[in-house]
Amino acid sequence: MRGSPGNPSESLREAVDRAPDLPGVYSFLDLSGQVLYIGKAKSLRKRLKGHLATEGDPRHDLLLHRSVSVEWTITGDEVEALVLEAELIRLRKPPLNVRLRTSGRYPYLEISTDEKWPRLIVTRERSNPRERPRFGPYPDSRNLRRLVEFLLETNPLRRCSGEDPPSSGRPCIMGQMGRCPAPCTGGADRDDYDRRVREIESTLRGDWDHARERLKRLMEEAAKRMDYEEAARLRDLSARLNSFGWPVPEGVRDRINRDVAVVRENWGLIMRIRGGRCTCIVRMPFDGRWKLTPLTERLSILLRSYYARTREIPREVLVQEIPEDSSQLEDWLGSRRGGSVSVTVPRRGGNRRVLELAEQNLDQFLVRLSWKHPAVGRERVEAALEGLADIFGLGSPPDWVVCLDASTIQGSWPVAAIVSFRGGYPDRNGYRKFSMPDEISRNDPAMIASAVSRYLSTLEDGAYPDLFVIDGGLTQLRAAVGAAGAEWSGRMRFLAIAKREELIIEGVSERRIQLPMDSIPLSFVRTVRDEAHRFVLHYHQQKRSRGSLRSVLDDVPGIGSATRIRLLTHFGSAERIAAATVEEMMEVPGVGRTRAIGIHNHFRRAEESGY
Repeated sequence: MRGSPGNPSESLREAVDRAPDLPGVYSFLDLSGQVLYIGKAKSLRKRLKGHLATEGDPRHDLLLHRSVSVEWTITGDEVEALVLEAELIRLRKPPLNVRLRTSGRYPYLEISTDEKWPRLIVTRERSNPRERPRFGPYPDSRNLRRLVEFLLETNPLRRCSGEDPPSSGRPCIMGQMGRCPAPCTGGADRDDYDRRVREIESTLRGDWDHARERLKRLMEEAAKRMDYEEAARLRDLSARLNSFGWPVPEGVRDRINRDVAVVRENWGLIMRIRGGRCTCIVRMPFDGRWKLTPLTERLSILLRSYYARTREIPREVLVQEIPEDSSQLEDWLGSRRGGSVSVTVPRRGGNRRVLELAEQNLDQFLVRLSWKHPAVGRERVEAALEGLADIFGLGSPPDWVVCLDASTIQGSWPVAAIVSFRGGYPDRNGYRKFSMPDEISRNDPAMIASAVSRYLSTLEDGAYPDLFVIDGGLTQLRAAVGAAGAEWSGRMRFLAIAKREELIIEGVSERRIQLPMDSIPLSFVRTVRDEAHRFVLHYHQQKRSRGSLRSVLDDVPGIGSATRIRLLTHFGSAERIAAATVEEMMEVPGVGRTRAIGIHNHFRRAEESGY
């Protein structure tokens, strides 16, 4: 029999009465034996009796209504209970526990310390069965590549794949260049190799000052030896180390490694600060039951989920509020780090400004996200449109906004595209693509003017956008306004927005408008601009792919589309077709000797002419 918030079932009461006064993990079960909720406690008896005695939030009331029994596992201490709780939640996925939605999209760095000659590996695997030192995650893949190259240039390790490098009598090209210790040749010094591994691990754990001082010392030693080329290389490496991330406020440049953890609605954010610089921001969503949990519990879930997958744990974690199990969290983090970790709420000074910076970053992210999820941000969208009406002096909020962008690579496959937003949201039916003539392929303003003229010519009488956004600067704006002419420029408002400065330039008057970066109207314009950029790049990639295939195969005489598909299916690529013999081509259905000879001769002529 099911219970109710004020009257739990008799079987549940009997199970709770048997609970021991020891630390552990408990699971509430329903009639079918399914786990509804998993929790941890310093005293199982006190915690479970507290569940029965107190009416709580909607989740707690639902738990008591559906539960008929409870089971538990005794642990050695609270930290062990915290670890076991997280693992059981991951495995059983109880419906009343809130989880952080993690995915394999963010890469990590691993050091393969279980191998004879360890490597630095980029991985997206969620699990770490070999318990290798893992660091990250790194949302910015370009920054990750820069970091890997920096680490391997300062402390070269082998780059070959496989658990053991294959034996070889001579080093690979990287070894010949001095960028690999070449253990494959048997000449690598074991102590020196292990030192390099430790140096890389120390840097990834956040000891940037040690890396900085080491580079400075090596540079000075090279200068004393008058090895100025090596000194210049080390100087450049030191400058690259100082270029990662961006500086934080002056008040926190104390070189203490710290993370900032904040939560807003169903999103959590971790900001990593290393050596006085913010090096990374990671955002992760909670699942759909986040509204059932208070902020303190979501902060605890964020910290446990994030640090369970990485060894990059700082001395200090700044939070909005103290998590509900902060003492256990600090003990667990300290055990993983190998040193003390404090979880604190800054009240004033530089640390408080950093926390506010992280909150602003997450708030701005949610503003941008709201336009992709109408149910979340209808009010924000309306505020953005009303703000644009005030900024540009429109009689009412703009209902129809379009944005134009152009794309080409050194004059090849020139295209332009327009995206349409109605009522603040994408209107896919209004998206348009334009293929540009080759004679203007290297002239971006000319492509903008052509696309504007062609688009306006398709509009029906009385139907035109309120705002026409151009992705570009003043030159592109002048081209668009000139192509539209006085008639269209009087009906709609043209504006341009440049990517770097995010400066808006308005129409004929060319008035420059610099809005705050956290401005809701600016965020909307940037969202429209970014969607146009995404759409035109997608079209450009499609055209480039088709064009690349056409340039190789469509000029071959005597074959149609069906034969081209069979050839590509059989050989796998145009390069293999070009390298094939006549007899090999004849193995393709529909290709006889005459046709095979024609294809073969075509590629030979193209090769001789430098095609």
